[in-house]
Amino acid sequence: MAGAAALGDVLATAGQARRAETAPGAATAPPFVARGAPGAFHAALKPLQGEWRVEKEIYIAVGSPRAPAKSSGMITQRSWFGGGRHLLDTTEGSLAGSSYYRLGVLGFSNVDGCYEWVTFDAMNANMMLYRGTRLEQPSRHITLTGVFTDQGLLGEEFAGKPIPMRTDIDINNEDHHSIALYFTPPGQAELLIDRSRYFRL
Repeated sequence: MAGAAALGDVLATAGQARRAETAPGAATAPPFVARGAPGAFHAALKPLQGEWRVEKEIYIAVGSPRAPAKSSGMITQRSWFGGGRHLLDTTEGSLAGSSYYRLGVLGFSNVDGCYEWVTFDAMNANMMLYRGTRLEQPSRHITLTGVFTDQGLLGEEFAGKPIPMRTDIDINNEDHHSIALYFTPPGQAELLIDRSRYFRL
């Protein structure tokens, strides 16, 4: 039922956008205003808003594939800003006995037809920037890719080297979703380095 409700929200938003285009006075607005209005792809992110308990595992640096570092008391809060155009993600808690902080912004570029994701954390001095491929319709599975310059998370031999990365967001329902992060070190296969499972509070 939750999935049907979410789909209904998406269709309702699309209908509102169509009505706005034909509303009295709509023709007087500059075209760039309409191109920047939130629509069905933004509405598809609605299940991600709210407050969440996070079960996170890290498989590199402080953890490993056999003994991942695990979170404790980790909470994510997400809320809309920019008139429903961008979703602000703030995550705080403890990981492997140390404090953890990450700030993220998730949105959809109407003109590019793709999702965009940027994160800032308390360990890396650089930002992580991701973009998805062009989409024709909203999906509960979102893939975004990017490249970052490693400061040594993968080992000292990779410090200063560009590392391709991929983030997968899977929206199961209104109360549960997951986010996985992958790195591809030079000359190696892609590695799962971070997986987070979210449970609505």
